[in-house]
Amino acid sequence: MLASRGCVRRCTFCSIHVFYRAARGRLVRLRRPAEVVGEMRELHDRRDARIFLFQDDDFPLWGQRGRAWVSEILEELRRQDLLGRVAWKISCRADDVEPDLFATLQDAGLYLVYLGLESGTDEGLRALNKQLSVSQSLGAVRALKRLGVTFEYGFMLFDPSSTFESVRANVAFLREVVGDGSGGATFCRMLPYGGTPIRDQLREQGRLRGGITDPDYDFLDTRLNEYHRLLDGMAAPWLQGGGASHQLNWAWHEVAVLERFFPGLDGMDAYRTGLAHLCTRSNGVLFSLVESSLQAFEGEDRSWFDPRKARTSCDRVVTELLALRNEFICRHQSTLLSERVIEPVG
Repeated sequence: MLASRGCVRRCTFCSIHVFYRAARGRLVRLRRPAEVVGEMRELHDRRDARIFLFQDDDFPLWGQRGRAWVSEILEELRRQDLLGRVAWKISCRADDVEPDLFATLQDAGLYLVYLGLESGTDEGLRALNKQLSVSQSLGAVRALKRLGVTFEYGFMLFDPSSTFESVRANVAFLREVVGDGSGGATFCRMLPYGGTPIRDQLREQGRLRGGITDPDYDFLDTRLNEYHRLLDGMAAPWLQGGGASHQLNWAWHEVAVLERFFPGLDGMDAYRTGLAHLCTRSNGVLFSLVESSLQAFEGEDRSWFDPRKARTSCDRVVTELLALRNEFICRHQSTLLSERVIEPVG
């Protein structure tokens, strides 16, 4: 669902604010809370929909206007008798995460938060014009963990300002975020989308490569071009498609849903512990892969890069995850299947 559209920020890598500034009128447009919750109520009644993923680019939590709007959303959820019946996810900035507010949102059904963290260094955040600090990002993550709200994140291990040192710092940052197994480690390379300020900068610097459909660029330290290509092949089993990190995150997503709608399932604590241990191990292997490959590359050792070894590690993680997850779900399948099955539409 969408409860709003637009974004007031000007991140250099993002095409969202460029797109919305091309139209007349307000940069951010909020739907009426009664209409948003009314749509949720209709979908709940007609299709038994109970999980709602708000795809707003930046769920309106900021400023007096945003807080007043969120308060109306919560009041409508109460008025339309959806409290306890639905769970919902939002995307927001790290500096919008305030413990008291998010505790209230959690009580009203919030179970998953997507954060645009993007970089683990203050220099990288400035280059991306995130108007955010590393301490704010880590503060948001810690607050969500204390509340028990599941989170996912966007993160660019590589961007046009990257150096070998910044890649190491980014890995250290990710260790703080998900080194405890609270989520599967994910990262990507920033791409210069059409119309974005950073694309214009790269063009002016003569570093832009590719076209609109395949944007690319050269790093300032051109050795990173080769290193990224080699690392990309090594990390693919974790990060691409249904890679190990994504499957781990899907498992955590499922846990959050089960805890919301089926509280008190026998063995849930043990299942969470097992999942966290597996996630910690998988993340540790991925982080060590990046760190060790950096050292090998800088030492001119290209023989270290063997995608087959990485895939073997990931296959082992996925096999253990499926066994752990399926044992728990099968043990409770009668309880889970006692709920009415939602028939596919169309």
